[in-house]
Amino acid sequence: MRSCARTSRLCRLRYFARKRGGLKAAWLVALLAVAGCDNSAPAQPTEASLPPPTVISGSLQLPASCAGQAPATRRPAEPSVAVDPSDPRELVASWLETQSPDRVGITVAVSQDGGGSWRRSPLPSLLTCAGGLYLHASDPWVSIGGDGTIYVSAVAIQPPAATGTAHDIVVSVSHDHGASWEAPVVLESAIAPPAQPDKEAILADPRRPGSAYAVWSEYRVTPGVEPSIDRVMFARTSDGGRTWSSPSAIYSGNDETQENQLLMTTGGVLLDVFVEASSLPGIPHPPPLPVRIRVMRSTNQGQTWSTPIDAAQFTYTNAVDPGTGNQLRFFGQDITAAAAGNALYVAWFEDHNEFSTILVARSEDAGLHWRAPRVVVREKAEAFLPTIAVAGDATVGLLWFDFRHFTSTSVTLSTDVWFSSSHDRGLHWTERHAAGPFDLRSAPAARFGPFVGDYMGLCGLPDGFAAAFIQAKPPSRNGSTDVFFSHITG
Repeated sequence: MRSCARTSRLCRLRYFARKRGGLKAAWLVALLAVAGCDNSAPAQPTEASLPPPTVISGSLQLPASCAGQAPATRRPAEPSVAVDPSDPRELVASWLETQSPDRVGITVAVSQDGGGSWRRSPLPSLLTCAGGLYLHASDPWVSIGGDGTIYVSAVAIQPPAATGTAHDIVVSVSHDHGASWEAPVVLESAIAPPAQPDKEAILADPRRPGSAYAVWSEYRVTPGVEPSIDRVMFARTSDGGRTWSSPSAIYSGNDETQENQLLMTTGGVLLDVFVEASSLPGIPHPPPLPVRIRVMRSTNQGQTWSTPIDAAQFTYTNAVDPGTGNQLRFFGQDITAAAAGNALYVAWFEDHNEFSTILVARSEDAGLHWRAPRVVVREKAEAFLPTIAVAGDATVGLLWFDFRHFTSTSVTLSTDVWFSSSHDRGLHWTERHAAGPFDLRSAPAARFGPFVGDYMGLCGLPDGFAAAFIQAKPPSRNGSTDVFFSHITG
């Protein structure tokens, strides 16, 4: 609603005008009503908003061998964020960042004051210009153990060779709060064809110092054919990331699984949450395709796993530009998962012709049984790319993007960031505007459309949430995109 707080001087003038009376006073009252101080005027609805986010991406101190090749803008994307379970003021974020015209590396930012200030650095010993093996990194994921060890995982791609292109799953570790990093350890290296690892995730065990777990998809690759059959791979460490177990296949349904995410319950049950379908096509307006969110459980730190348990089933869709009809890089496989105590939550989006939805399903017994999903967002505009987390007081938070402020006559694709919270385990939700609008069309072009990432970062804090997300122009200041941070309470 419009408030007199914004026009307090005019409101005081109105008060004195009414006290004095007369024709001039009546004229002044009418004028002030036009200015917005008439309490009898109809209420103007406004959207509840969070405090403005801060930019945490920016300049980097690159090695001399890389600095000479640095581009004018670095185009950050795909952020992940984690909190130190023993010190909630320490946050670590990681994201993709172009470090030269043909090299994409990973930036790590560390905050030791709850997000008030950040120290940025490129993840060292990764790219060829910094003494590493790789031209390109993707899918950064960060997790922090109870002993303060920071783990950053990624898919890293070597320069092409005569035998093919090697794709590696790598993990970099810091034992001193991000001040220094050990050289990346290779968990798996595969040459495409015939195999290609993709979309890894990592989880530091909050109960066992030095223990962490990694999971990823490994595709069968045939030249000239879009891969659609993969298997889920897993590895673990018990010495703080210095060595890892040999990768093992923990599931294969002779179909496509994606977006593996690792969670751990209070009781120590390790879970892998993923989406599975006969295929997950990257095409505009895909045909109705049933997909499932599934959960596998391990009670012995990943040594053995249960058969998959169905958490939810929905229709695979993808987002499109509402002005042009062009495909956007947001697909139904973009699921998200979180755990708190023995409760688990999964969320996903569905974009239909007349409306879109974001839904959340919940389990109260560490993934054994699941309740029917509840609709958190339902609107005419497309809503997409949800990210879910749980705070220390069991508040559930959900971050997402939508096009509700886009108009068909606009030359820009107006996109906003939103946040909803639930204090009753997902039964009821309160929505607030988090950031935006920004023009999604101004984000860097990539396969399937403008690229801001296949996921955003959100983690629970004792008093709320830490969110790391991407916006393009006009909010971005350092290039076509920037990473923004919000400390969300309530």
